[in-house]
Amino acid sequence: MDANTDKSETDKGSVNEKSMQSNGESEDCKEKLKEIKVEKNEPPSVQQPTKEQEKKCSGTVIQRPEAGKCGFYVQRKKRFCRMVVKPGAQYCGEHTPLPVTEHEIGSKPISELRVPCPYDPKHTCFASRMDKHLKICNSKPPLILPEYIVPGINSGHPRCAGPIKFDRLTIADASDEKLINIIGQLMATYKKFVDGNIVMEHLEHSAMEEELNKLEYGPSVLKHLFQNSSLLGQLDKSGLLENGNTFIEFGSGRGQLTYWLTKALPDPSTCQFILVDKASHRHKFDNRLRDCEDIELVRLRADIQDLCLAGLSPYLTDQKESVVGISKHLCGAATDLAIRCMTQTLRNTCSDLVGILIALCCHHRCDWGPYVGKDFLLEQGFTEDDFPLLTSITSWYTCGSGKPRSGGAPAPPIDHQDSPIDELELLDDVGPSLPGAPEPAGNRDRYTRLQLDQATREEIGRQCKRVLDFARLKYLQSTTDLDVKLKYYVDPFISLENALIVCTKPLTSG
Repeated sequence: MDANTDKSETDKGSVNEKSMQSNGESEDCKEKLKEIKVEKNEPPSVQQPTKEQEKKCSGTVIQRPEAGKCGFYVQRKKRFCRMVVKPGAQYCGEHTPLPVTEHEIGSKPISELRVPCPYDPKHTCFASRMDKHLKICNSKPPLILPEYIVPGINSGHPRCAGPIKFDRLTIADASDEKLINIIGQLMATYKKFVDGNIVMEHLEHSAMEEELNKLEYGPSVLKHLFQNSSLLGQLDKSGLLENGNTFIEFGSGRGQLTYWLTKALPDPSTCQFILVDKASHRHKFDNRLRDCEDIELVRLRADIQDLCLAGLSPYLTDQKESVVGISKHLCGAATDLAIRCMTQTLRNTCSDLVGILIALCCHHRCDWGPYVGKDFLLEQGFTEDDFPLLTSITSWYTCGSGKPRSGGAPAPPIDHQDSPIDELELLDDVGPSLPGAPEPAGNRDRYTRLQLDQATREEIGRQCKRVLDFARLKYLQSTTDLDVKLKYYVDPFISLENALIVCTKPLTSG
């Protein structure tokens, strides 16, 4: 080996050493990496260690985008975007940073300029092709609204309508005195109304026994199967798995819950299944039921705040139907919209609401306008201005430890089935919401001063969630003749979002 080769290997070794974290590297690892470079007699500048070899030599694997693929890191999926990019480009068309200054706008030809879609700013399109895009955009509103769409019908009481308040009070903005006072008020409310009144009831249903015993499933798949099995068990125990019922799944996503529901019913051909979701999802489970001609199933693409069940003809209007509303992890305000939809828009029909089952989720995304528990919170001394602070506090229960999790025990999983958390918004409100993100030093100092350690904050966040749920329970008790209960339906190790509202017809004596 000549001097030039030695120098090249030394330079390459120093680059690899810098790319590894100091706490995970060792002299043995460095030697192994050098051996890898010359193993196939390839130049050190070309040969790279495999992923398995990197894992052995470092506690942290450095992820890089695939060659020719987009360099945008998708935080929700914990990987880089896999879209192909143009030659010489770093990002795909969807993730190319939008120009924010006049200079940036002027420096690009109009043919390459992408702008947010007017129908849905979550995606972009080329400015030069805007007219064509607006004609075919999937988010384009229909020209003629169907009868079951009434804009804003479930959005809340008219007195709550008005301009959106942008000065929402969050934990970061609240003074120490305000934060401590709201916590004391919250804990007193929890102790008075909620403490000791929620039972753990993890059930299973025989319809999913075979699926749960499949060895090829990993934890992420089993997590949802355990939850679905328990939800079916709750429906069965509550007497809602009956032939002839009409089941409406709100926020249905891919329709997994409805799919297993058809397997659990004695005769699903006697029932109706209505799936409601704002988005159009791929790989829907209800596609597996299309070949079953006896099963009556319809999927509605609609926003729950605009859904009027009285307009669902002929499913709920031609004859008296027994309606059961179900949902698994209906995020934040969508839960309140669904409750309003079921309790208010069925009044002008001959159909009857006989049951509700909602697995609760994402309290930090609740909004005062549609929230159904206003009266209870106001009675306990909370105000509309306090509500954003309460929703921020709920995130203490699910936002993580604030410490890196590599090398430690995994934290319990958090479920957000079809409405992903706005993680950056959560980070602004409560601090370390991203897994593995270090807690800001300012927050640590503040929490130390207020004697709010991690365990204390998690318990306060849990109590806050349950107070918000109990307020929903009180609303359902006042607006329906159903027996309403708040339960835990799975162990918190399966999901921290494990609370459930179950409403059934009261049992008659005799």
